[in-house]
Order: sequence, then C-alpha cells, then structure tokens
Amino acid sequence: MKETWTLHEPDFEFERLSPLFRSESAWRGHLAFGYDLVANLRPAAVVELGTHYGASFFSFCQAAKDLGLADTALHAVDTWEGDAHAGRYGHGVYELASRAAALYPGARLVRASFDEACGRFADDSIDILHIDGLHTYEAVRHDCETWLPKLAPGGLLLLHDIEVRIGDFGVWKWWAELAAGCPSVSFGHSAGLGVAAPKGEHPAIGLLRGRLAELQAHYTRG
Repeated sequence: MKETWTLHEPDFEFERLSPLFRSESAWRGHLAFGYDLVANLRPAAVVELGTHYGASFFSFCQAAKDLGLADTALHAVDTWEGDAHAGRYGHGVYELASRAAALYPGARLVRASFDEACGRFADDSIDILHIDGLHTYEAVRHDCETWLPKLAPGGLLLLHDIEVRIGDFGVWKWWAELAAGCPSVSFGHSAGLGVAAPKGEHPAIGLLRGRLAELQAHYTRG
C-alpha cells in the first residue's frame, strides 16, 4: 500500500439503482472510508460476512473498479434471508444486490451461511475481512473465531456496530476484548466501525491513527 492515506471523492454507481442502498444501511456513514480502504490498500481478496442490500460491499467494489484492480477478488457472504436483528428479507433484497453486483466485474455473491461458506476460502488468504452478521456477543465472537484463520498475516478485520449498546447487541463487548490484544483503530459514527490487525501489524493502522481526528471529521460528512 501507499505510505500516505489518500482521500477520494467516490461516485457510487450502485446508488443509481435504488435509494435503498443508503437509506437501509447503517453503514452509510462509512461508505467513503470503505472506498478509500480498498483504494489505498489494493488488496487481493476482500470478504464480507453479512451484506443485506450491500452498500458496504459495493463501496469496496467501486474502488476496485475505479482503480482497475482486476485481480482483486470481492466476495459477499449472506443467506439473504435475514436474522433476529435485521429482520426477515424479502426476495427483492437479493435481486437488488444481484443487480448491483453485475456493475462490478470482481463482485461475487455467495448465498450461504457464514459457517457453510468458510470452507470455500483457504487459510491466510483474505486481506480484508468485514464481519457484519448477527450482533449478539456469542454470534460475533463465533464468526470471528471461525473466520480468523482465513485472514492473511497482517490482514485487516472490520467490525461494524461497535458502538451499539441496546438489547442483546454485544459487538461492543467483543470489540473491546479484541482491540485490547492487537493493533486497532475505530470510528465512532454510524454505529461505530472497528479496524483491527489481529494477525500482525498493518501499516494502515498507523496511518489512520496518525490522522484520526481529521479522518473522523472527513468521513462523518458522508
């Protein structure tokens, strides 16, 4: 990756398909960051667990497309059936996500449970792993522990909803445990997004930490 963190002003093609990508996504405040993350890191493999309409996933895909990262593999894993926190999905959610995926040559939708899909990926093969599934403490811990062997050495793990403390949401608790033991940085807006390097230091963590106040202000605008 570059030695500096470059900011971009992305134009998200998927948003032209429907306003639902932004209105139905708690990740909407992190879209510019998701784009910049892929644009700056130029990863070989990105996997997202929990996609719904796919605003977060397609922000990654947009960067890969715009920068011509033809060798970057981007996989979104979801049953597209919903869960106790997101509610039950109608078939239209998967149909819209599929239409968006068609805009991006590297995008692949994997319609399976997280546990079912895990065996499709080799150990140490994923550069960016975004986990945004069921948000109980037990569920997010299970997802992390199941998938961390797939993360490349020095790879980045993203966790959403680290600031949500209602009902049985427990990502905040798992994030506190995880971040205490590895290099990490977090953004507090849009339900909170944690970025961690659980398998070894990554230069992006230092770059983000060094400009955190500035970047927080910049990305909050989105």
